[in-house]
Order: sequence, then C-alpha cells, then structure tokens
Amino acid sequence: MIKAKITKNIMQKTNNSLGLTPKQMITGGIAFAIGILMYVLLRKYMSFILLSTIIFIFLALVIGFGVINIQGMNLMQFVIKTLKGADVRYYKQEGVYMNDIQKEK
Repeated sequence: MIKAKITKNIMQKTNNSLGLTPKQMITGGIAFAIGILMYVLLRKYMSFILLSTIIFIFLALVIGFGVINIQGMNLMQFVIKTLKGADVRYYKQEGVYMNDIQKEK
C-alpha cells in the first residue's frame, strides 16, 4: 500500500456548517427572510410564476452582493468603483531631467 504525506492544514475540518462562512450564512438568512416577506406581501397582486421569478432574481442579487468578492472588494464596492470611472491618480511630473533645468536657473 502506498502512503502519501498530507499536510495537517488540508486535513483540518472547518467548524462552519455546509462550508459557509458566518458572513455568507447571515447574508443568506437575510435574503431568505426578505424573500418570504416579499411572497407574503405580493402574493395577492401577482401570479405565482411571476412572483417566484422576481423573488429568485432578488435573492440572487442579495446573496451575490453579500458573498462574491472581486479584487478584495465585495460586489457592491466593485460595482460602485467601476461606475465611477477610471482611477485617476495625480503625481508630480518632475523627472530626472527636470532637476537639471532648475539648477541652471
């Protein structure tokens, strides 16, 4: 029988339920509660298929904004930064040759 060495950090089990972080569980719970509230409030005014589609889209957005991370930012921060436009950083325009010109004056 062949034995393989496995580091201990791979073998450690997480204490999270279903492999979710606490932030993901809280976001999912909030989305679930809002979905149930939407169903209770809007079931008299819409058909079931339309209402379930709207609730599913809303739940996907809430969970997406709470869980997805892009470049160290959550999805909401990333969308806001993207909509603001290019990240312009101003800097001094002095170069190596600028110092020589200033010394001659």
